[in-house]
Amino acid sequence: MLMTLVALGAEAKKKPTAYGKGTGRVYVFGVSQALTDTVVFVTTINQVDSLDLERGTKFLPFRSEFSLQMKQYLEGQMGLKHQTSCVFYSDSRKKLSKKLYKIKKRYLDDKDKRLVMLDEERFVFKHPLDSNVKE
Repeated sequence: MLMTLVALGAEAKKKPTAYGKGTGRVYVFGVSQALTDTVVFVTTINQVDSLDLERGTKFLPFRSEFSLQMKQYLEGQMGLKHQTSCVFYSDSRKKLSKKLYKIKKRYLDDKDKRLVMLDEERFVFKHPLDSNVKE
């Protein structure tokens, strides 16, 4: 009977995903701006599956790759130059929504800046280990 309970408990664990890295999901949004331009690009919150925050530090693995995805999109697809991109992330969509609200408010209140939202039809973050993501 004890062996049955142990076997059932082991089977109830989350199975590794196709990437073999994580079993959870992380929410990400990005902000990008050329330092000589007044336009600020902000993405909507994207959900990235098969990814866990690092234990202890709560850092996002592949942080630089996510920033690079946004930079490459803006410079390649939209023809912009010298973009500086950063990403904000959390394992809680609610916490990240509050951060997005604060950032949008900061740029909307600034009369010298123009905010452009990139919705999911225009840009979506992809898992860096996905074969569709270009290096």
